[in-house]
Amino acid sequence: MARRRRGGSRANVTIDENSNIPEIKRALKKLAAKEVHIGMQGDAELAMIAGVHEYGSAKMKIPSRSFIRVGKKRATSPIKKLVKEKVQLIAEGSASPDDLLREIGTIGLERTVKRFDSIRQPPLSAAYKAIKKGKKILLRDKDLRDSLTYKIVEKEGGS
Repeated sequence: MARRRRGGSRANVTIDENSNIPEIKRALKKLAAKEVHIGMQGDAELAMIAGVHEYGSAKMKIPSRSFIRVGKKRATSPIKKLVKEKVQLIAEGSASPDDLLREIGTIGLERTVKRFDSIRQPPLSAAYKAIKKGKKILLRDKDLRDSLTYKIVEKEGGS
């Protein structure tokens, strides 16, 4: 029977006779209790604009120009690599869970901003092109770009 692949990946911790297991458990529990959210913060109009660009609008005939989902996808590999490197250091006490979470946020935010800056497709509709100034697709693009951020939060349920 074929084994079903799990959605996540694992970062291993090596333990030896000198390891302080209660301290390792405490550090890893602290890490597991938090998560990083990458997205945007702003006013209601900016949130609506971000939503339309992220998912498109059939009613307004605006195609999806995802920058948050695509940025997240492009950040996955370097974040997995970082986590695999840092979890052992956290277990050994030479790195902090909060530092790792900030590094994850920074990588995710960098990839999201990079994706935002590269949006050019699909092309603008003729009607919108007639009233649009400049070559950038996104409306209020500077405000939207500046609103991209990450936040470290406690996981729901207190994991």
